[in-house]
Amino acid sequence: MVMDETEADIDRDDALGEAKRAALTEKLRILSRQFNSAGVHLGYRYIHSPIIAADGAPEPPDDPSQVSPSTWPGCRAPHAWLADGRSTLDMFGDGFVLVRLGEAQQSDEDLRLAAEGAGMPFNVVDIRQPDVSALYERRLVLVRPDGHVAWRGDEAPADCAALIDRVRGLQ
Repeated sequence: MVMDETEADIDRDDALGEAKRAALTEKLRILSRQFNSAGVHLGYRYIHSPIIAADGAPEPPDDPSQVSPSTWPGCRAPHAWLADGRSTLDMFGDGFVLVRLGEAQQSDEDLRLAAEGAGMPFNVVDIRQPDVSALYERRLVLVRPDGHVAWRGDEAPADCAALIDRVRGLQ
């Protein structure tokens, strides 16, 4: 089905105009599945991937017509505007990024050291915005270079090296 120019006479106040409006309404209803597909394009997630560290939380809604922002491991990291005018999405793309929401803790450094020891490109970004903290759901979120969440937690894992090996595909 193709969306052509709107037909002449569509605004007529008679049976012909009504029929043309009904045909256009049906065409738009059918085509809306193609155009209302943000969930397909931006809501893609990896499920059961060996390089994602699942946390046991239930999978967020998966609706092809809309995006449900989440840091559920495997989902794309959500967009939010930062105080300096950048998007959180601007932080991703050059290696792995550990997003820290809240105060840094010594165990957070263990993740950085494990990544550094493995030669993995790794950056740490601190965000102190309550709205972003709520959106990101956990205090620590590890995001892959492709913008998908590899792991999340409220504290660093007991074995940071094992996590780094997993998200690099070595386990």
